[in-house]
Amino acid sequence: MPTWNKQQLAAITTKEKNILVSASAGSGKTTVLVARLMDLVLKDHIAIDEILAMTFTEAAANEMKKRLAKELQTAWQDSKDEAEKKFLSRQLSSLSNAYISTIHSFCLSIIQKYYYMIGLDHERVCSIMDNGAMTLYQQQALDEALQIQYQKHDEIFLTLCQMFSSRPEDMESLSSMIMQLATLASSKPDPDEWLDHLHDAYSGIKHIEDLPVNIYHNFFEYLYVEEQRYEEALHHMDEIYRIKYPNEVKKIAVLETKLRALSSIKEPIQNQDYEGFRSAFIAICHGIVPTSPEKEDKEYARVRKQINDMEDKLLSLLFREEEFISDLNKLCPVIEKLVEITKTYRKNYEAIKEKNKQIDFDDMEHFALAILDVNDHAVADIYRQQFKQIMVDEFQDSNDVQNALVMRICTENNVFRVGDIKQSIYGFRHAKPQLMKGLIDHKGIHDEVIYLSNNYRSKEMIVEFNNELFKLLMNMDGFDCSYSAQDDVATGVPAQKEDNVPICFHTIFHNEIKEANDLILSKNDFKASYIANQILEIKEKEHRKWKDFVVLVRGNARKDDMKSVFDELNIPYFIDIKYGFYQSNAVQIMLSALQSLYAPHEDIPFVATMLSPLFMRTNEELAQIKLMKEKYASYYSYYHEHPFPGFERFEELRKKRNVLRLSEMLNALYDINDYYVLHTTIQEKTNLDLLYEKAIAFEEDNACGIPSFLSRIAQIKDAQTAEAIPIGSDADVVRVMSIHQSKGLQFPVVFLWSTDRMTPIEFKEYCIADADLGIAMKAMDLPQRYVRTTIPRIAMEHKKDKEELEEEMRILYVATTRAQQQMHIVDCIQALEDYKKPLTMSGVYDRGGYTSWILQSFLTHPSALFTIKEVHQMWENIPVEKEVSIYQEIPHYHKTHQPMKFSSATSITSTEELPAFQPKSGAGMSYGTRMHHMIEHLPNTSWDKEIITSCAKDLQISLKEYDITSLLQLGNHPFYQSLFSKTCYHELPFMVKIKDEILHGFMDFVAMDDTSMTIIDFKTDRLDTPEEFIKLYRSQLSSYQDAMRILYPDKTCETYIYAFHLRTFIQIK
Repeated sequence: MPTWNKQQLAAITTKEKNILVSASAGSGKTTVLVARLMDLVLKDHIAIDEILAMTFTEAAANEMKKRLAKELQTAWQDSKDEAEKKFLSRQLSSLSNAYISTIHSFCLSIIQKYYYMIGLDHERVCSIMDNGAMTLYQQQALDEALQIQYQKHDEIFLTLCQMFSSRPEDMESLSSMIMQLATLASSKPDPDEWLDHLHDAYSGIKHIEDLPVNIYHNFFEYLYVEEQRYEEALHHMDEIYRIKYPNEVKKIAVLETKLRALSSIKEPIQNQDYEGFRSAFIAICHGIVPTSPEKEDKEYARVRKQINDMEDKLLSLLFREEEFISDLNKLCPVIEKLVEITKTYRKNYEAIKEKNKQIDFDDMEHFALAILDVNDHAVADIYRQQFKQIMVDEFQDSNDVQNALVMRICTENNVFRVGDIKQSIYGFRHAKPQLMKGLIDHKGIHDEVIYLSNNYRSKEMIVEFNNELFKLLMNMDGFDCSYSAQDDVATGVPAQKEDNVPICFHTIFHNEIKEANDLILSKNDFKASYIANQILEIKEKEHRKWKDFVVLVRGNARKDDMKSVFDELNIPYFIDIKYGFYQSNAVQIMLSALQSLYAPHEDIPFVATMLSPLFMRTNEELAQIKLMKEKYASYYSYYHEHPFPGFERFEELRKKRNVLRLSEMLNALYDINDYYVLHTTIQEKTNLDLLYEKAIAFEEDNACGIPSFLSRIAQIKDAQTAEAIPIGSDADVVRVMSIHQSKGLQFPVVFLWSTDRMTPIEFKEYCIADADLGIAMKAMDLPQRYVRTTIPRIAMEHKKDKEELEEEMRILYVATTRAQQQMHIVDCIQALEDYKKPLTMSGVYDRGGYTSWILQSFLTHPSALFTIKEVHQMWENIPVEKEVSIYQEIPHYHKTHQPMKFSSATSITSTEELPAFQPKSGAGMSYGTRMHHMIEHLPNTSWDKEIITSCAKDLQISLKEYDITSLLQLGNHPFYQSLFSKTCYHELPFMVKIKDEILHGFMDFVAMDDTSMTIIDFKTDRLDTPEEFIKLYRSQLSSYQDAMRILYPDKTCETYIYAFHLRTFIQIK
């Protein structure tokens, strides 16, 4: 039984209240969650199915279930009470179906149970679209929405287009904004209501005070921040003069005048008097900033430029109030038009999803909310009565919709929320840490806030380092984030005080090293190489495993840098790249091969296929063929006439390209030259497995063939599709992951890839949007395209800038709290002197990066917790001996289950009464089997007895004279022979989706050309008239015809039965 501290015990046992647990990194949050669940079950005898526990990821939900199962099993074994054992046994048996899931999974369960309450189709709510389909449908919906506007010839729409681009054909920026507005709307409980209020900052505004409160507040907050930065810079300049140039009395006097005048701009900001601020600031700027007595004083020159830039920037924004108001009113019709198009796009997108009977992730939340609201909240009442406790994990990452859903089904005192505002790093997913902050700041009578203030993960020095760093960084003036006394954590167990080492910042003096060694390397090259070197050094020195190490990076591009170095040094690694599945090498080879099978004369995919390990041709060989380009139309033309050993496999698959299913074709390609087994890495094998799964899913959802698959891939391959994950969580490899991916994880040794600059938000777009402030456009005079900023624009740019910096602080917090034993930070710098100045609000807004934040904090506040390792000389990296695999991996595929019926076409028979004679004895089946085997393997030419006999011998089939005669009469039939001029297929497999049923089977014979196809089904039944065959088999042949019309909608289709007993063709019309 764990020993709980006071705060943990309170979080576990407090009932009859809404509990909010603020759990700092490493405080045992998940353990406490599981313990509270167990307490509810064991002490309060609340059944598992009376508890709703919502997590942020499926992995977290599964981990919670796993831990709960273990605890329940232990409690069951320890219990001596039979009644309690029965109760626990029931909880164990119901655990797999417990409401412990992601919020999306819970929403989906609501929809699939009560879909009919809002008129949804059951098939639709069981089909969740993938990212590729979503991209296609969204583009289609957008194109339709814009086309409607074009057809109207609307003047306001044309003005809107002109504002977004000077080129009439360029709709990219406008399209992007429509999509962005739709996405933001989807993060709101009522998307249309949010859209309807977007013009509030532009309609009926007569004075600045009439602006929406959020815009008004952020506008004046921007003026306050700029005034503070301006004042800080002036004081810095004054300090330089007083220390370095005390005799420059006149220039010091000019500075003192400016400093005294600061009060004249402070007061208007406090009183939110815009015109007063504007007048006072213009007056201050009349005083010219003095130059330096020494031209070489770089520090003074930098500060002077900073002051001049601030003045120029603010002066360029400070239009008269009446100009601001006039611009807003002129923009109002354009804003309304933009909202109208966005709403049309949303309706179109919903119609397309409904037509295709699919939903996306946003639908899950909104449909669930709609169900909970309909019929006087009838369904919400059901859940409210069912759930005695609602638990929300990672509450800091909840959004408005998710919070609204919880509020629909909770009582006044049964919600348990746990989170950490300091770890809210999902702003791009519309997470709102303000929700958690609001509950902390404004507790109700049924609410209680509990802080978990012990860290059980990291060594004491790492814990204290984070306390010191974030007390400085997160409590900076001008920002909303904070590191309160309750956030100041302590270690939880004595072992954390043992074997401590300081946090080490490795400063690589790259320019010095480059000059000394005549190297041409980038900063990123240096950092990647150095981190690999340190991993090798620590591993050898401390006898660690590879899996002890993680490299944390801010973005995916740096993963590629680490990958290259690890490959060179044979360091085993796992890098989960969240993009590039379709661009990965193995998948590209397969897509090129599939394309080549259908278009072999297209040189690029064909050459890629030939150069790949599938066929292993060389660049030299292809160069020689290139020289003969006049003689051969394509590379394929050459190989077709001069095949190399193995090329026949390519030709064979070309012949079968319309016969094999996509999944079968992929399997065949994987087998060529043992490509899958011998020529792919673990990552590539996993990507090929995922490609196969996508092929299976495509076959089940589409009746189209390989070309349609390639067409779809061509449309979606630029979307961010992650590579498949090829390793288990315990694999002995170095992990390289983004800081976001590392959240919730811990590692013995952490390397943080730091940077000394953050890329500023450039706000190049003509229009920007925000979930809280709405839309912010610039004013524009057409046709000259002169632009001016607006108050909503100033307010929104400031809000976005501030919020991004605050999130970067939280991201850094996540990064530096992953380490258990050692924390290493690595960056390239010019000189340590650059960082020996206090970290201020102005410095943060100047976006100095993690390196500036950390070095400035600890160089101005020295601590034994922090050490710097200066790297002035180049290091040597020696590759480790490569581990050789002693086994081969064989692909193992899992077919996705679909909730639909499967039917064989041959099982479809007429519903009419069957004839009395049923010739399906064993002998009859044997005769039929012989005929079908022979027809399948006989050539598509006229037959004679010798050909038939020879074929039968090869197939080891014993034919009777009657059989030979029957085959001769079929083969010599003029109609049958006429079909040989077309492309012929025997035993053609097919699978199509018709409504909610998968129809599959084999067609005996299909002949096809560019415009038509003929289907023949061979029957050996002993029926006396054609009508009897038609009566018995019309439904089967009709199903074949329906399938082929879906597969080949542009071709006419005729179906025939060939009756061996009647020796004639019978057309089914």
